[in-house]
Amino acid sequence: MQARILGNCKEVTAAMVREACWMGGRAYDALMCSLPRLKKWLLLTMLPSACWPVLAADLTAYTEEWPPYSYAQGGEVKGISTDILRETCALAKLECAFHLVPWARAYKTAKMTPNTVVYTTARKASREKEFLWVGPVLPRTTWVYVRGALASKIGDFQSLAHHRVGVVRDEAAQADLIAAGIPLSAITPQSSNAEVLRLLGSDVVDAMVDTEIGMAWNLQSALLSPATVVRKMKLADEGAYYFALNLETDPAMVRGLQTAVDKLRRSGKIDAIVRQYAMRLK
Repeated sequence: MQARILGNCKEVTAAMVREACWMGGRAYDALMCSLPRLKKWLLLTMLPSACWPVLAADLTAYTEEWPPYSYAQGGEVKGISTDILRETCALAKLECAFHLVPWARAYKTAKMTPNTVVYTTARKASREKEFLWVGPVLPRTTWVYVRGALASKIGDFQSLAHHRVGVVRDEAAQADLIAAGIPLSAITPQSSNAEVLRLLGSDVVDAMVDTEIGMAWNLQSALLSPATVVRKMKLADEGAYYFALNLETDPAMVRGLQTAVDKLRRSGKIDAIVRQYAMRLK
């Protein structure tokens, strides 16, 4: 007889969850409405081990491939922001599962699914009412980097508007560029920073946006010379990066996470994690 478990949103069978797990993405997220921990553990005995981490989790985290903040290595999600969130969850005594997906999908999933978080997220006025915010986690300063060959031709946003600028689809940098006067027709959205850098190296786009440590890390990972790009204009230097949680997330969980982040900052642990990754740059 097939076991059936009643969740908060709908009646969920083990077979339904098993199928959704293999399908991944939205199919899985749709079934994981808000199953209480006990019901998730009951399902564990009927599901493949690949499904276990998310079912056992109190909080499911979604992020993008954006080294050194978040990236996949050895089948595990790592990075500055990932390590900070792991430490935060540990202090808050929460089981957290991590998923690496394109940014647009990560953002949308966290908006739609209770007890989920998307990171590393710029806190902006346009996003304020879309999430519950835990942080600040890291400072946010982004720059426009241009191809070395064009460094003498692009000196301000007015000249940049006549060139092709690569951005990660739906990231805050896209809105920042538009606010700086860059027309939408000049912006080329891609799924990840690595893909934007690849296009820049192939002369498909002329400029891109990143943080200083983000650009240095990506150039090193792609085995590109630092001279490939030239840092030009500062794009954003306000606000900070946060963990953005779904609006229906348990308020007690949000408070516990905020308390944990505050404790990590006071203890110097966040700075230590940042230094650990910065030291890997040659």
